[in-house]
Amino acid sequence: MCGIACCLGKDKEEGAKFGLHSVALLKHRGPDDNGIYNDDDVTLSHTRLSILELSQLGHQPMVSSCGRYVIVYNGEIYNHLELRKRYLSRHRFKGHSDTETILELFRLQKEKMQEEMVGMWSIIIWDKEEKKLFISRSRLGQKPLYIRRYGKSWLLASEIKPLLSENEFTSFDPTSVVEYLALGNYGHLGIHTFFNDIRQFPEGSYAWLTHEQTTLEPLKFWKLPDIKYKDKVPFDKSVRNELHDIIVEAVLSETLSDVPIGITLSGGVDSSIIAGILASYYDKETHIFTAQSPNSSYDETKYVDAVLNKYPNSNFIIHRANLNELSLKENLDKYIKIQEEPFGDPSIIAHGFLMSMASTAGIKVILNGQGADELFFGYNNMAQAILSYQFRSLQVKKFSKNLNAMKLGSGYFFRTLLKSFLPGLEFDLRTKSRIKRREIIRPELLNSVDNKLVTLYKYNNIYDVWQESMYGVHIPHLVHYDDRNAMAYSIEGRMPFLDHRIAEFVARIRPDDFLKKGMRKYILRESCRQYIPDKVYNRKDKIGFYTPLVNMLCKDENWVLSHFGKSGFLTTAHVNELSNKLKSKTLTINDALHIWRSISMDIWMKEFKVH
Repeated sequence: MCGIACCLGKDKEEGAKFGLHSVALLKHRGPDDNGIYNDDDVTLSHTRLSILELSQLGHQPMVSSCGRYVIVYNGEIYNHLELRKRYLSRHRFKGHSDTETILELFRLQKEKMQEEMVGMWSIIIWDKEEKKLFISRSRLGQKPLYIRRYGKSWLLASEIKPLLSENEFTSFDPTSVVEYLALGNYGHLGIHTFFNDIRQFPEGSYAWLTHEQTTLEPLKFWKLPDIKYKDKVPFDKSVRNELHDIIVEAVLSETLSDVPIGITLSGGVDSSIIAGILASYYDKETHIFTAQSPNSSYDETKYVDAVLNKYPNSNFIIHRANLNELSLKENLDKYIKIQEEPFGDPSIIAHGFLMSMASTAGIKVILNGQGADELFFGYNNMAQAILSYQFRSLQVKKFSKNLNAMKLGSGYFFRTLLKSFLPGLEFDLRTKSRIKRREIIRPELLNSVDNKLVTLYKYNNIYDVWQESMYGVHIPHLVHYDDRNAMAYSIEGRMPFLDHRIAEFVARIRPDDFLKKGMRKYILRESCRQYIPDKVYNRKDKIGFYTPLVNMLCKDENWVLSHFGKSGFLTTAHVNELSNKLKSKTLTINDALHIWRSISMDIWMKEFKVH
């Protein structure tokens, strides 16, 4: 895991300055080594976190054996040793880094190599002969890559900071700001960021780029499989066993490391499965990091303990923390700087708390259960899509049993019926609701919004709901915060459930099998039931890293009021209403989230000189 950057342009001196600038700003991503390649056309810079091949044989930028290609790369290719045997058996490698594998495979296959690789990556390769860059980002975008056209040069980097010149004042993207402040959505606008002229390189894509080009045209090499229902298979014993084997392989493949590893454990189904698989098959020490809110209704300690008690003879080393110790006043500025953009709620600070614990323990690699909810339809709105399908396909008995077992109240019941009977009307009502929620924003900002950037999916197409979660409202910001928090502490975060082999297999299974007995992610629970205690298997609630936001705002009331509404984006009436509620201690969680977003926006604008 590393930090990478590139300046593609004809000014060698400016390129050299950019190289030094980016190395300094990305040092936290790679404190173990760094390097710069600089010629008349390109500068490549790299900061290294040594995970595989700890010697200088893993140094980057790395030049291919033929001398033609130069690579900087961020990520891990878990099957790289297998690729060496399959395609490069006659090549004499200098070391055992996956970087060297990628570079030599590229020499043979060019962009076709992407189809062979299992892992996560952002890759930049310079072709000295043809004077062009090859750029690639892995299928589900776990590793970031940003790009900016600056003057006559192209700038690329693992983070946004290197793309901003010193003391530069930059502008915001109006659509991103409005969507965040009004709805809490972010990361869902494709390549767009909160910065007006900085874009993300899209996931599952590659491109060739020369300095003469003024536009970038990425090409897709992978997308979520869209399999027709008639070609899908039922979740029977054979499929269950095959899914089990794929998940175990994904988890164990991500233990590839020359340094000790750890995992985060929340007590939920997903992270508990990761812990159970490692306890069953991984024979080295595994550090477990967990953080809870004792004495609250959201305390998941009993579930964490149930997992640990199931494996009394495991090689687990346990680290615990108390989330009630978190303070917005002491942490929000720090994490805005780390995340580089405003984010959803304090749970992301809680995640950073765990990364800090891991760093203190000397752990460089952390596995987590992120991505399972998105892949296996684990959210309530995704369950509604399945329920609607069951109803429309006349599986009334199954529909009724699931809905009653979920016990989510009359509101959920009526929304589900509406999506089942009148999906067009439900879509129209949801659209109008989104627009109405923007009424808290000042008109002059609303007039700048580009609504064409916002994609709203209908719930009568289950594949669209899956796409929305994987490419829109969930995975993009999830991989963003995981990467930033981990790398801020020089840690590599890994997500076994985002292995594309799982996604491709899951796409083959009938969607109505994902929900049974009111249990979301039923096929995941069943496939991996042997690894989790009954207490966890039978859970129907979803908490995640709960943080008591209302209490946190009230605790730091004066500090909160000094920031709230200062960006000038919210209407005066809205700011006054919520300020009074804060003072009178009558905030709802929705009120608290509106305050949170506003103060996050204010701090972000000051930190990054945005106007």
